[in-house]
Amino acid sequence: MADNRDKDLKSSSAEILADLLTDPRVRRGLSYLGGEEFKADRERLRRGAGERLKNIRERYRPKKRTPETAARERELTLRLAEVEAEAAELRLRLSELLEEEEKLRGALENL
Repeated sequence: MADNRDKDLKSSSAEILADLLTDPRVRRGLSYLGGEEFKADRERLRRGAGERLKNIRERYRPKKRTPETAARERELTLRLAEVEAEAAELRLRLSELLEEEEKLRGALENL
């Protein structure tokens, strides 16, 4: 029984392939894929992709810096982190003060 299914599958697959190969659009596609135009398009795309990759690498490549510049950048980055931490603490304290102000205003209104 499995042999019949295999034969049916093979014959139906062969029929499908034969139908596809006689389709004019498929024949044009196969002709294009085997032709010089496709090879030229593929080469043009490959070169374009290579250029884009090169540009991306250049854009994100680390900038050449002197040791002094790198040290100054680290120093400024650390100072910026300190300032950001201090600002966060101040925002927290401000939030607490605003909350306290709200409670005091509410207490005053209740008097």
